[in-house]
Amino acid sequence: MSPQCRQWVVGIAAAAMCGLSGCITTSDTLGKKDNAAAAEANMQLGINAMQLNNMSEAKAKIDRALAQDSRNAAVHYVAGILYARINEVSKADGFYSAAISLEPQNADYTNGYAVFLCAHRNYAKGEKLAVKAADNPLYKSPQMALFNAGNCALDDGRPAKAEEYYRRALTMDPKFARALFQLADLELKSTNYLSARGFLERYHQYAPTTSASLWLGVRIERGLGNTGVAQNYARRLKEEFSGSDETKALLNLDRQ
Repeated sequence: MSPQCRQWVVGIAAAAMCGLSGCITTSDTLGKKDNAAAAEANMQLGINAMQLNNMSEAKAKIDRALAQDSRNAAVHYVAGILYARINEVSKADGFYSAAISLEPQNADYTNGYAVFLCAHRNYAKGEKLAVKAADNPLYKSPQMALFNAGNCALDDGRPAKAEEYYRRALTMDPKFARALFQLADLELKSTNYLSARGFLERYHQYAPTTSASLWLGVRIERGLGNTGVAQNYARRLKEEFSGSDETKALLNLDRQ
């Protein structure tokens, strides 16, 4: 109870007057703080449930958090993730949009919404938002947003624009393995085998070898006519990733 209220506590009537004066503001403020804290707690519980793939529990917690604090951008963003995962796309879109409306300078939210939009074929808007996130001077990972813009352009059938974004991402982080891989793949598809090899070699400097990178190496070296190097990539692919889709593709190709 505040000092002002203590001065009025002389009897039941005085206490009631105190409750109708300055105390009501304090009570409302405390209530808002309590609701905000409860929303944060329920949001975290919802995230934990999502990580355990308990989507019904996650939905209950996130919906509760939204009811407790409808102005919390983080809760809306997490709700977007949740509803996307349970294939309620329209609701997910609304929550993502609300998150960036509440915090328009939050590049993480902008980039996340961009990824969602591109995944659901809204390429123009998704690409635009990814670039917006990359251009935010406060964003700590602009190369990731440019990579997402590149993926969006690539899925939209514009490989030249995608390459532009991937190269811009590398100017920000020359060790950015994801962009290096995508550029190696694009160069292979354009039969620029030497350039493709260069990007793949750089990729292998900064990222673990994967079935996809070995399969890419097989095709690049075959394109260059380097049979021995291609065979080494193929051997590793079959030995290290025997059950992978890439190994199956290699075996199918060799049977032809």
